[in-house]
Amino acid sequence: MKRIIALALILLPATAAAQATGSPQSLPLVVDLKKAPVGSWAEYGMNFGEVKMKSRWALVARNASSTTLEMSMLGAMAVQMGGKITLKMVLDLDPIGAANPVKEMVMQVGDGDPMQAPPDVPKQKFQKPDAKTLVGKETIKVEAGAFPTSHYRDHTPVGTVDVWVSEDVPPLGLIKVVTTPEPKSGGADSPSIPPATMELTGTGTGAKPTITKRAKPFDPKGMTAGAPRAGKKHK
Repeated sequence: MKRIIALALILLPATAAAQATGSPQSLPLVVDLKKAPVGSWAEYGMNFGEVKMKSRWALVARNASSTTLEMSMLGAMAVQMGGKITLKMVLDLDPIGAANPVKEMVMQVGDGDPMQAPPDVPKQKFQKPDAKTLVGKETIKVEAGAFPTSHYRDHTPVGTVDVWVSEDVPPLGLIKVVTTPEPKSGGADSPSIPPATMELTGTGTGAKPTITKRAKPFDPKGMTAGAPRAGKKHK
């Protein structure tokens, strides 16, 4: 069960680097979620070592006290766990730097019922890139097109993380992330992660919530409810 949630939470290379060192998970966020259009979405392709995945981030709701994001993940690992994995996060209206930016976290696997995430799962954090790590302004070309971006480079204990962001691409503003690991030199117990990339493949509007049912209390048995049955292919 925790493997499923952890897989969803470490979708981004930068977050994976943080997990490898035991530091708090943090997503770069350069878009003002209070002003971003509800329904805006961005899709990404990701290579984490030899593992290939696809993800979609969407801003699906906002009210006077919160903003709701949904992240869905597709790929061979997701299929093995039951199919499409969707994570719903109800956030503080201004999650940047908030001590507890995630008010609610719900997960749905395959066709299973949505469930509250267990209380011991680390909550996602959000922050603006550190201005001291700015490399410069660059226009980069990805599958979704060419975008003027700000390029940041952070050196972590496990490697170098390059992030290209744009305030004009909601909901997060991420265009590309590349994690380049440092050679493992600290012995068998030193952290090690594979090289990883995440790249914008498409954007759009009109996203609707995927998780619409009321979430049930967490039940480990429910995490396999949406998995394909033996002898049947998952569509």
